[in-house]
Amino acid sequence: MNYILKILVLFLILPGISKAATPFTYLSCKQIIADNKSNHKAFIKERYLNIGRYTGHIFYKFKDLKKKTTFTVHEQGNMVDRDWKQNKPSKTQNRKSAYDKGEAIYSFGEEIKGAISVGYAVQNMNGKYFQTMVLKAKLEDSIDDLHLIMDSECENIDKKKYISLIKTGIN
Repeated sequence: MNYILKILVLFLILPGISKAATPFTYLSCKQIIADNKSNHKAFIKERYLNIGRYTGHIFYKFKDLKKKTTFTVHEQGNMVDRDWKQNKPSKTQNRKSAYDKGEAIYSFGEEIKGAISVGYAVQNMNGKYFQTMVLKAKLEDSIDDLHLIMDSECENIDKKKYISLIKTGIN
């Protein structure tokens, strides 16, 4: 009976131990404009917001559990600031993600009263990480006044480099 009780206790605590033992994944990602679907005249012809433009940097920390997990996000620049490299990164998100097993994509985001919408997606494809960020903002008429889609392959970095980058940023 004592033997069976020990086995039962092990089955109850092992799942918690395995989750705690999963290492964090640290990513450093360029914010490259993949598409500018903005409707507002100030953003349609703005050269700074052209496709292919490097407009900021984003740093992710999460456990790649292949299920819902918590993401910590630091961003350097605000995607429309021309001098973004002079800014230090700031923590913008600490949220649970959804996970799509078929596509191996983590996704999360937030909307602020129909005025600003930010969505994030991180995908692991054969050991390489890719990220997409969608930023929408209502300036006058619609939530698509500013509508940018950033996309890039990320660099998988170690904890020491991650800590350094979230303190100093990309120069």
